[in-house]
Amino acid sequence: MKIAILSDSPMIPTGFRNQSLQLAQYLVSKGHEVHYMGNAFMGMTLNNFELYDGTKCNFKLYGEMQHSYFRNSMSEILKSNMIDRFIILLDTFMVFPWFLDIDTSPAKTYFWFPTDGGGGLPNGCHNILKKVNVPVAMSEFGKKQLKEYHNIESECIPHGVNTDLFYKMSDEERNKLRSSYGLQDKFVIGVIARNQPRKHLDRTLKAMCLIKEKIPNAILFLHLDPDDPAQPLWRMRSLIQKFGLENRVVFSGMKAHQGIPEKDMKNMYNIMDCFFLSTSGEGFGIPIIEAMACEVPVVATSYTTTPELVELNKAGFGIKLAGVEQLNLFELTSKEYDYKSMNGTITGSWEVERGICDIKDATNCIEKLYINPELRMEMGKNGRKVVMEKYDFNIIALKWEKLIKGE
Repeated sequence: MKIAILSDSPMIPTGFRNQSLQLAQYLVSKGHEVHYMGNAFMGMTLNNFELYDGTKCNFKLYGEMQHSYFRNSMSEILKSNMIDRFIILLDTFMVFPWFLDIDTSPAKTYFWFPTDGGGGLPNGCHNILKKVNVPVAMSEFGKKQLKEYHNIESECIPHGVNTDLFYKMSDEERNKLRSSYGLQDKFVIGVIARNQPRKHLDRTLKAMCLIKEKIPNAILFLHLDPDDPAQPLWRMRSLIQKFGLENRVVFSGMKAHQGIPEKDMKNMYNIMDCFFLSTSGEGFGIPIIEAMACEVPVVATSYTTTPELVELNKAGFGIKLAGVEQLNLFELTSKEYDYKSMNGTITGSWEVERGICDIKDATNCIEKLYINPELRMEMGKNGRKVVMEKYDFNIIALKWEKLIKGE
């Protein structure tokens, strides 16, 4: 088949790019012809090219100068190439509302969508999923929310990880990595996230103020760009100084415009004793399953997708929302859950509810892992096991191939 994909450009280090690139490569390997519309790529069309890390891209990559997300040329690309299947992996608000007026024929359309907060999809954006032929949720949380808030049925295909690239390294290798950052004999709390408002990284730093009093050798290891153009109104370096955390925070050195080769990403996780994410909500959570694949226990805000990825699989702890007792999302309707948790949420853009993690509970969760190495090991093994069973990208890609073939 001729398959078009619209997502972030293969040239930038984002989660959407990660999944779209892996899917494109898989579909090409199965004999399909792939046309990739790469948002944020502004160059001329490329065919069969190579990325800086040696990754081979045996498909056609399109750029667009005039509008983001190919508003100007989407229809032309689909028609001129007689595309059979069109897969979009973006936030729905990124193409709202103009996509409602775009002619996507002759392609059958699929939207692999996230929903990363409470209260339903971003205001009005459920109409995007009514337009496409097949909405595809990337989480059970999203599928449930779409049905219960908007009465729209969807498929569910999660995101995935290459388990050949993400795994627990030997103790000798891990100690060598830690030593390269001066982290030998430290309890390393790792964070891998975009330095942007939704991640609530101020909560991470505030939690660290409490953690350092309980864990004398605790270090916060941040694989992110402290000067990311997408950063919040506050500045990370300034806040670290304000909280007196200069000797408690280590940056990996990554930059927002260019990550590190995927084959080296396992190194970042293998430095960690636990993975910490104070996010206000995740559409899925690729770093979470990458950490799990590397047998690193996860501590993340118990909101949106954390319950299904971490808590149900006993791969770590979910952090309570501030002022809210622990709730089971899957024992309540989406609306009941949002009502009961509203003391711990704040309304964000597009009228999406954002969770506020309790930094005291986060500290307690991390302390439990610190004092119990056996628990860290057990939760790590649980995480690896579920990733191998449910989130290995070979499983995800096969689900996509069956879906687009109508099997």
